[in-house]
Amino acid sequence: MSDPQSELSRRSLLLASGAAVTAAFTGPVAAMAQRVERNSAALAGGCVAADASALVPSPYGPTAPVKDITTGLPLIELPAGFTYKSYGWRGDVMSDGLPTPAAHDGMGVVVSRRVGRSTEIILVRNHEQSTSTDPSRIVGAGRDNVAQYDTGTTNGSYQIGGNTNLVFRDGSWVESYASLGGIYRPCAGGASNWGSWLSNEELRSNNVSNTGKRHGYIFEIPADTSENSVDTTPITDMGRMAHEASALDTSTGYWYLTEDQGSANTLYRFLPNNLQGGLGSLHAGGRMQGLKVRNVVNADLRFPTLCQEFPCEWVDIADPNLDGAAIAIPGVGNAVSASGPYRQAFANGAAIFGANEGCWVANGVVFFTDKATGTSPVARAGVIWALDLGTMTLKSIFVSRDRVVGNSPDNICISPRGGLLFNEDGGAGAPSSADASTQCLKVLNAQGNAYTFAKHNYNFTREQLDAAGKPLAPAGDERDSEWAGSVFSPDGRVLFVNLYTPGITLAITGPWSKGNL
Repeated sequence: MSDPQSELSRRSLLLASGAAVTAAFTGPVAAMAQRVERNSAALAGGCVAADASALVPSPYGPTAPVKDITTGLPLIELPAGFTYKSYGWRGDVMSDGLPTPAAHDGMGVVVSRRVGRSTEIILVRNHEQSTSTDPSRIVGAGRDNVAQYDTGTTNGSYQIGGNTNLVFRDGSWVESYASLGGIYRPCAGGASNWGSWLSNEELRSNNVSNTGKRHGYIFEIPADTSENSVDTTPITDMGRMAHEASALDTSTGYWYLTEDQGSANTLYRFLPNNLQGGLGSLHAGGRMQGLKVRNVVNADLRFPTLCQEFPCEWVDIADPNLDGAAIAIPGVGNAVSASGPYRQAFANGAAIFGANEGCWVANGVVFFTDKATGTSPVARAGVIWALDLGTMTLKSIFVSRDRVVGNSPDNICISPRGGLLFNEDGGAGAPSSADASTQCLKVLNAQGNAYTFAKHNYNFTREQLDAAGKPLAPAGDERDSEWAGSVFSPDGRVLFVNLYTPGITLAITGPWSKGNL
């Protein structure tokens, strides 16, 4: 359980560090966070109690296929007035001469700056690749200037996942290059406010490669790896587990973490020893904790109703690097695979969630998703939670019982206008009352309902792709593939987002003011 005196000491340290903390959490990205915080309060407190959320009309209007400015192909559907440019297709040659890796997942804006008269934005993108027997498939393979964590093998397979950095300047894509390789399934992550990205491995396994290196960690990647090299030392105090997102609360310097380990995970908090921030500061370690419902041991939160609330507290995790193991979880099973951090949090009474994914902090609230689907004991197709850090009250602000309303919300972001955008990752599994074979970008409104902003529309023949200059892109229907990595530019004009399959990054612009995005 969290120690009030320790909390007071940490707050005192934060206040005493004054100017140093202010310096760490300023700049264009911090300015965006402040605007988001001012506009997002209604999301946490405005939902209307009901069994579940509904799908409502979009203030932007209906979607229709829109041609990509870059290729001329209608990759997605958007409302009238919106346009987009694609970049970084899987297999495209990057600025460093390497092919763009596949599996475009989590992504964040880490720098927005003036370069001469131009405005330049740098993003870091995850490539959720796992293993291969071919070492040439490791992100950045063969390049001395690309950091590598693990180029050894586990049972004859190499860890080939990693990251690429992208540059967007004055409305156009201009550059991309590999920045880190040799990690396993970097799924989501989170942007710091000092110009870096946390790339998070999604792995509960205790496998060790022949180099002696373990996986399931978080790594920090700077915006410009030519100026600051990537430290391939994992941030072990942030846990070894099936990581998803990391979100920074700029008012305290604390990080909030999610874990996608089926029915054996909770929301986590990381309290850094170095609250001043800065590149490499997280390697100084810190304390990890798990979320517990107050006065309830191992509360099962997998099946809430809309607007249901729970008073919460934090419990400590003594060893964030502990091995995973099977544990007995009432209502789930007698041998449930659990990470080392969750084993300890669970033993201290932490809550049970289905499969936590996206995470974002704004206005003193931690927003996070549970994308788990199923039909027992009630139908579920995903939940979005809001944890008020001031009152430590957890509220379910979106509950989907139908894939049409919301098909497993994964990555999330909040726009400068206060809208919460969620990326569907549900596929064609149950439950459903109608066809939901197309994955969407959806938006949560203040009442706890959702509307559709964009639809996946990748469905092309070999001839169409060749004519568009994309001979390496796979032909076929990928409309049931997930969206990932959504994030707005600091000025709110551009929405960056990935089509995980076939692997494309988009920059969307348009009349955002017509709605809450």
